[in-house]
Amino acid sequence: MPVLFVVDHDPGSLSELLSDLSRRFGNDFRVRGEASADRALVALQEMATANERLALLLVDDAAADVLARAHELHPRAKRVLLVDRDYTSTSPAVQAIALGRADYHIVRPWADDAMMYGAMSEYLSSWTREQQPSFELFRIVAATDDSRVPRLRDVLTRFSLPFGFYPVETEAGQRLLEAAGVDASQLPALIRYDGQVVIDPSLPDLARAIGVSVKNEIESCELAIVGAGPAGLTAAVYAASEGLDTVLLDQAVSGGQAGTSPLIRNYPGFPHGIDGGVLMERTCEQAWLMGAHIIFAQQAVALEGRGTHRVVRMLDGAELQARTVLIATGIEWRRLGVPRLEALVGSGVFYGAAASESRTMKGQDVFIVGAGNSAGQAALHLAKHARTVTLLVRGDSLGRSMSSYLVRGRVGSQRPRSLSHRGGRRPR
Repeated sequence: MPVLFVVDHDPGSLSELLSDLSRRFGNDFRVRGEASADRALVALQEMATANERLALLLVDDAAADVLARAHELHPRAKRVLLVDRDYTSTSPAVQAIALGRADYHIVRPWADDAMMYGAMSEYLSSWTREQQPSFELFRIVAATDDSRVPRLRDVLTRFSLPFGFYPVETEAGQRLLEAAGVDASQLPALIRYDGQVVIDPSLPDLARAIGVSVKNEIESCELAIVGAGPAGLTAAVYAASEGLDTVLLDQAVSGGQAGTSPLIRNYPGFPHGIDGGVLMERTCEQAWLMGAHIIFAQQAVALEGRGTHRVVRMLDGAELQARTVLIATGIEWRRLGVPRLEALVGSGVFYGAAASESRTMKGQDVFIVGAGNSAGQAALHLAKHARTVTLLVRGDSLGRSMSSYLVRGRVGSQRPRSLSHRGGRRPR
């Protein structure tokens, strides 16, 4: 059973926390604690030696130094700092979060139990989501080096659908194919929990297997939005909430570039950051519940005027008339254009796949080309899995192109273990 560990120098407060946490979370986690930082470090070392899993470490600000050592021993554990309410820039919470020494904070005194234990539930749920899924909604069977697999993983990750990957070369992969009645030459195979099998699914096939709409059956609307990234999804929320008949189209699935970001920390309302895929998934659900009609895997290829309306023509020949069309197609990843590298896309070379490919990078040496926020987010996330992560940067400073919270997080949290950066002068 994973451990929830508390370090609080006040024996009375420690006793109360241990009692309450055990009552609320004791069925799923073993609750332990110490009033001394030294004794806590000894216990954490013993847990690491015994391969016990630490899910969450709750530490009062007097023992904040425990966080760094605990991170070395248990790098996957969530670290929570318990601090007094202090909205100044010198608060221990500001420093710890900015430097990547803590993942979350809790302010005392809390007004009610929901503030404390609701937050703890959220943090523990975040740790649980990062573990290997106990239930797999989908299973992918394919050759280990099949370049089509990353697309499957990416779509399933964006929709937060638990899945497993089983190389066809393994006994487990062979058993799955046999049970599904699939020949080993028919790969990649996507096997759903109910036994439905899709062979080498196209994007529309994959979207249908997930259960989302891929065909437009609406002839006209007030507002058509092309692109379901952050801008398109947000526009759909506001338009539909105001009663406009809204249709949202995307050539792939929702989320855009933001959906591939492992952690976004500068979005209002999420002080500890939020997984980009989760944020986009929630926004998509919100737009849908407001009344927007959402269609995935539907590429718009032409736009023309027809009287007082605009007509969006789609790749499958369908047309959609709208009084107004909002184009929110976002960006495409800039390609390196190196032929030998481009030939390996999907087989060791990836564009914007930090979230979906992170587990496959375990023990690997990873190089990230770029110095923007997406590169910084990817580096911090991949450093949790890879042996080393190296940023390849054209310039001589990360601060020119990357938000300061990512630069500080790199130095404070990940670099001592596995993250470095190589750069030079920007070419003239």
